[in-house]
Amino acid sequence: MRRRAAGGVAALVLVLGPGAAGCDSGGSGGSGSGSAARRVVALDTARARLQELVEGTTGALTPAVRWADDAFRAVPHENAARDNDGTAQLTLRRYVLTKVSATHQPRLLEQVRAYWKGRGYTLHPADSTDEASAAAPDGTGVTVTVGAVGNVTVVADAWVEDPGSTTPFGPAPSPLPTGRDGGPDTVPTFEDPAWS
Repeated sequence: MRRRAAGGVAALVLVLGPGAAGCDSGGSGGSGSGSAARRVVALDTARARLQELVEGTTGALTPAVRWADDAFRAVPHENAARDNDGTAQLTLRRYVLTKVSATHQPRLLEQVRAYWKGRGYTLHPADSTDEASAAAPDGTGVTVTVGAVGNVTVVADAWVEDPGSTTPFGPAPSPLPTGRDGGPDTVPTFEDPAWS
């Protein structure tokens, strides 16, 4: 867990997006419905870009929030015949552990949209009151979603050549909080008067 200092840059990524199920959903990466519409990014370049996307997005939040990172995950893409087409969707997730009340959720989404617009990202017009997403010019993308009980997650993604491993860069840099059952617990627990 970390807390971003005022004026610094942090990150807020998380919750696996719908495109991570092994089929292209036209999700945050600005991906089209077919592999020809996807821009494949070199694996190491994608890693750096996804980290930059989540850090920039989190850095746009004022005041700072607490968060926890998951590992990079790669999910192979299947074509219409359910054959692996040699590409995978690489995602980086960061879970916001600061409680964000329904009252403050619109402000959070406004802050990230303003940041993305300022960076020249293409905002997705089909966003809702609980989700915002954008595509960067290089084909990478980012989504912020507000889920049940005020969970806020950020997912950055890119299409890469299939690395042949679900976790091509190894485990998460620090373990996620664990619940009573020993599994990950990403329900926000930290209170902040500005967000909670």
